[in-house]
Amino acid sequence: MNFVLKSCRHSNGLRFIFVLILTAFMAVGCGGSDDDSDAVTTYYRDSDGDGYGDPNVSVEDYSEPEDYVPDNTDCDDTNKNIHGCCSPGVRFTDMKDGTVRDNNTGLIWLKDANALGEMNWFDAMNAAADLSSGEKGLADGSLDGDWRLPNKEEWEAFMCRDFYNPELFEFNKPALVNTKGDAQWSNGDAFTGVRTIYYWSSNEHKSNYAWHAYTGDGYTYTSYKEYSRGYYVWPVRNGN
Repeated sequence: MNFVLKSCRHSNGLRFIFVLILTAFMAVGCGGSDDDSDAVTTYYRDSDGDGYGDPNVSVEDYSEPEDYVPDNTDCDDTNKNIHGCCSPGVRFTDMKDGTVRDNNTGLIWLKDANALGEMNWFDAMNAAADLSSGEKGLADGSLDGDWRLPNKEEWEAFMCRDFYNPELFEFNKPALVNTKGDAQWSNGDAFTGVRTIYYWSSNEHKSNYAWHAYTGDGYTYTSYKEYSRGYYVWPVRNGN
């Protein structure tokens, strides 16, 4: 008798678990089917086959068409070596007061990237902090202490690594985006005096080292704070 009762209880338990699993399966299956069948996605033409699409050429479809991709960050859809760093609109605005606004981040950069020259990290920190309106072509009303060195993260957001190709490297073509935000920077495009060189960051690395940006490839590195030759100052300040 006890054996029969235990068997019945065991059978009822298995039946209950089976019903739960079947119910969950049907709920997930039905929900997924409805979402997938009705989802319309925007796809962008990928002419060069690099997996990144032209933000200016798109279609809406239920599935991915041939030669189209979901990504829309290709700055040059004719060159598979260039694809990142595009902006949804104009990237930089010349404020006509010696400064340029980065519309992606809201930061204000000194228009002349070579205004302060080269120096060690300690002097660079002081030179940036001492900058104010009336100096280095500035007429922005800024005061001492408004300007500073960009930090490591700000440099990385400012530069564009996708423009660096060691096989096609040009020394006078820094890894920066142009004013419109759709191609690589060229001389006088938003900024002047830009050099393919090292620019100091405000971030320290250990006691004797600091981070710097290299505009040649768009990466950040560390170096000895006392280095001065070849290390430049490009100040930035927060937007109003």
